Amino acid sequence: MVKIEWIITDDLSNISLNEFNNEWNGIISGYFELVINQVKVGFCPNRKICEEEEGMEDILYWLNHLLDGVNMIKKGVEYEIILLTMNLYKMNMKLGENMEIYFINKKTNEIKWNEEVELQEFENELYKSTRKFLQVVKETNPELLKSKWMRRLISVDLY
Repeated sequence: MVKIEWIITDDLSNISLNEFNNEWNGIISGYFELVINQVKVGFCPNRKICEEEEGMEDILYWLNHLLDGVNMIKKGVEYEIILLTMNLYKMNMKLGENMEIYFINKKTNEIKWNEEVELQEFENELYKSTRKFLQVVKETNPELLKSKWMRRLISVDLY
């Protein structure tokens, strides 16, 4: 089982493309949660909590790196994602019989957990979540879709 949830807590409605590119550096903050089988990375609360607190995850970072990871492992290359808010850990993705995901302590290289999931299931959830993210940005501030960070998402065939 794979589930990706996110909630944008930044107000994107009044930001210009120039501000997004140069001051925000393409960061869209909020909550992000990746669930693989019964293991969770990150946290995505209910909507009420989000109205009261700002999330600290960079949603665009996660989506771009997960998409890059899928593309790389399909080419036979192991992929590593540095976890920004969990700076002691990294996540590795590789392809065996199934997609293998490892959550690793960066200092000791000790594997905290690892899970396997069907690549197609992971891709389907990732693509669905990315399409939804792009739709929310489009509805909130379509100008931001012109940024280089958004163009990376848009360039992936999500269907």
